[in-house]
Amino acid sequence: RWKAIRWPLPKGETRDIPANAVIHCSVIKRMRADPKYRPGNLIVGGGGRGVRTAPDDYGMGKWVVSCEEGHHVGECFVRRHPPERT
Repeated sequence: RWKAIRWPLPKGETRDIPANAVIHCSVIKRMRADPKYRPGNLIVGGGGRGVRTAPDDYGMGKWVVSCEEGHHVGECFVRRHPPERT
């Protein structure tokens, strides 16, 4: 007989994003176009757990194309350097 397992829902909690994550171009484009879009888990680094919005002094990070440069759907980015405050 199977035993029921309970998995708590994250309830809006931010997800960890590893430093070497491949990020879709739409995220980078949105950060460039909307200064209010500052995902803490992406900009702060170290997963950014508990940081919903990154402080302005972090900038938006340094990103380089990792695949399909110029492709509207396939282009992706990786972080060039660890996050640093400006």
